[in-house]
Amino acid sequence: MSKSFGMVILDEAHRARGKDDMDTDERSPNNLLSFMHEVAKRARHVLLGTATPVQTDVEDLWDLLKVLGMGAEHVLGDAWSDWRSAEKSVPVISGKRQVTEEREAWGLFRNPLPAAAETEVIFGHMRDAIALPKNRFVSSVAFSDIDDQFYRDQFVDDVLTPRGSLGFFQRNNPVVRHVVLRKRSTLEELGLIPRIPVDIHPLPGAHMPPMFDGLGLRTSSAFDAAYQAAEKFTRALSKRKKSAGFMRSLMLQRLCSSYASGLATAEKLLSGRVLDDEEMQLELGDEHLDFVDEEVRHLQAIIDVLSPHPTDPKLDAVLYYLLERPDPWLPKGCIVFSQYFDTAKWVGEALTQRIPGEPIAVYAGAGKSGMYISGEWKSVEREQIKRAVRERTIRLVVATDAACEGLNLQTLGTLINIDLPWNPSRLEQRIGRIKRFGQRRDRVDMLNLLYHGVAQQTVDEKVYAKLSERMRNRFDIFGTLPDVIDDDWIEDEEQLEERLREYTDRRKRANAFDLRYAGDVTPKGERWELCEKVLARHDVKQRLSRGWGERNHSEVVLPA
Repeated sequence: MSKSFGMVILDEAHRARGKDDMDTDERSPNNLLSFMHEVAKRARHVLLGTATPVQTDVEDLWDLLKVLGMGAEHVLGDAWSDWRSAEKSVPVISGKRQVTEEREAWGLFRNPLPAAAETEVIFGHMRDAIALPKNRFVSSVAFSDIDDQFYRDQFVDDVLTPRGSLGFFQRNNPVVRHVVLRKRSTLEELGLIPRIPVDIHPLPGAHMPPMFDGLGLRTSSAFDAAYQAAEKFTRALSKRKKSAGFMRSLMLQRLCSSYASGLATAEKLLSGRVLDDEEMQLELGDEHLDFVDEEVRHLQAIIDVLSPHPTDPKLDAVLYYLLERPDPWLPKGCIVFSQYFDTAKWVGEALTQRIPGEPIAVYAGAGKSGMYISGEWKSVEREQIKRAVRERTIRLVVATDAACEGLNLQTLGTLINIDLPWNPSRLEQRIGRIKRFGQRRDRVDMLNLLYHGVAQQTVDEKVYAKLSERMRNRFDIFGTLPDVIDDDWIEDEEQLEERLREYTDRRKRANAFDLRYAGDVTPKGERWELCEKVLARHDVKQRLSRGWGERNHSEVVLPA
């Protein structure tokens, strides 16, 4: 690659990510991340856009920061900077570890050392103290080598002396400087986008459909037997495989997604076929999945109890809300979301049999999207589905999480979560498909479906029981939920409750992103949509080549 670029923009940037390599301390980049490393070296400006920068691990965010830092030491510093390591940085940024020693503080401060224009005047002072040129952002000068006592005392006072609820490096770090957070709630409060409430179903206190038992759907002894067999399978697997913990989460989530998904997962594992699961591939890497007698017996038990089952309470609930409730959802338009293609395909097939004549779109990964009309399947491109929804010729869509980024479905007014990922940021991404500009309804509806086990609570029930308590704000449903719920939180209900409480308490405190960016949401200076001047090609090139905030002397606006 020999070209150079003025600006490179990557949307849905979280798809550029790495995975841990067992043989080295470095993460192995996927193809997109490798490509971005090369492109970023040749770009003057790089802009990455994503609603979910952390997918499964905070390292995902550092993968993106390192792209921004290619050939730009002002982002993360040089190769010896502690900011390049998430393991070292996160405890400091989160405030779990306080920096109290001069030498460590100076190491974090000087590599990289931001421009003097930063809000904190100490950056400009220390640049003067060590005579660091404007175009340099890393210094090798030791703190003990700074001669001027005034600057040394000022550093100790500004950087090491506690002030307010946030420490200096919580307020000033590469994440805060180079990640601009735009929360929907902030934009709504400023009146920049409409404030659309979300009614979450089943509504507590309202009439409950007959298939519900509390917040969950009443299952059968067959499902309980399959659930117990899945747990026995992973316990047996844990005796041989280090991946058994991850496999337990995967098996139980797929089983809790739908009977069809649980059955398909057991069949694929037993036959040696690969599961279509990106997270599984990242987690397992090259580890080969093979099973011995006891494990095979438990997988076969899942198949035996689920194969003859005629119906699924989740399908009954979907049909009730679409067609049978006093205010049916189908005329309003609906999208049904699942984490897994096995579930999405099953839902599409079942609905086309039960609602003949209704076109039903399946929006999934490349080569898997299509349309059902009266039981007949036709493969179509995803762009055709989006266009048909936009033109209101389709009002019922079944989609997978893998395909939902960039999907605008504001012509649909309701959403059904056929399953619940243990990742609230994905739930937020789902509701964002309909809660957008152009939504004609004053409020939208969201139905969450999960199984209520007869003999024991499912994992989904335990998680949702805790999450639902924090989803009462109909405007900012996910504001008090962490981006990711770790598997080990779920082992103990008390631990899950404590972790969620800790997160909520942190959210109530001052936030470095809010302090830095909340007052800077509305545009300042010239607004492009009101511009009457037509720029020549030379002017466009010149303006796009400038950095953020740069301005020609001729453009300075003098007070009247």
